[in-house]
Amino acid sequence: MESSEGLNIGDIEHTGAEEVNAHLTKVWSWRGPLYEMYANSLMLDYAPDFAKLHRWQSDFFGRPNLTNVILLSSCNIHSYMMLGWETGILNEFITLRRNGMPKEQLMELVMFAQLYAGMRGLGHVFRAVGETLPAYGPPPVPLPPFPAGWDVDPAAFRAGLDLSTRELTEADLANLTGWYERTIGFVPESIRFGLKYHPQFVKVNRAKWEVAIRTLPKQIVPYILLRHHTITGNKEGLREAALLGRAWGMSREQVVQSITGTTVYFTGMEGLYNAMAVVDPVLEDWPAS
Repeated sequence: MESSEGLNIGDIEHTGAEEVNAHLTKVWSWRGPLYEMYANSLMLDYAPDFAKLHRWQSDFFGRPNLTNVILLSSCNIHSYMMLGWETGILNEFITLRRNGMPKEQLMELVMFAQLYAGMRGLGHVFRAVGETLPAYGPPPVPLPPFPAGWDVDPAAFRAGLDLSTRELTEADLANLTGWYERTIGFVPESIRFGLKYHPQFVKVNRAKWEVAIRTLPKQIVPYILLRHHTITGNKEGLREAALLGRAWGMSREQVVQSITGTTVYFTGMEGLYNAMAVVDPVLEDWPAS
């Protein structure tokens, strides 16, 4: 029998009560928010074949691979802040801490997401975990390893901005545009627009981007941005995220993992239209590992 968390996914057409109970017992063993229990109960009670296929699919992106769990939950914090789903935020904090991520790194993910979700996103985080966050101690287990080749490199984010002045200096302009040209091969139109009409804003927003991630691997940023732009449907943002991932040593498989995992939980297969349009050409030209 091919089993996944109590379900015999080798037999999709038949599901016994013992399988249902074994799966729900497994889910409850985490002692987290009950939403996974009741969501899975709906599938198992009314569409058990669908539930088994969902568990089969989920094995690609999360449990049982702990590295996949960390990557998926890191993306989920970002997406749930955007959506304002506080139950989901709480669940991902519990999941990441249970699997070894310290509070300081959790908050790096939150601050990076603030660049997109704004103060509203921070409000959702506080309502989800803010009252208990000060009591968080060290995680109970070591953090599982990130993918091979992923490295902590806060200097990689820095373009060389002069933060002693609010003005965008000539050196700032050269350094910032140079960073984009060296890293992804061009200066994005979004940056060009901002530099033309509000350069001081571009400078401070970029400075926030540069300091959000300090102790997590730099590759977590393009991994999350692939998720973000697959959901939003922003083709240029999706292409830029893939190019940043390539520049920072992600594998083709990791790019595909982020995008396809997003379709499972957020977009359906329609989320792959933009990936085919703008990421496929980048993947075709991907360097060998």
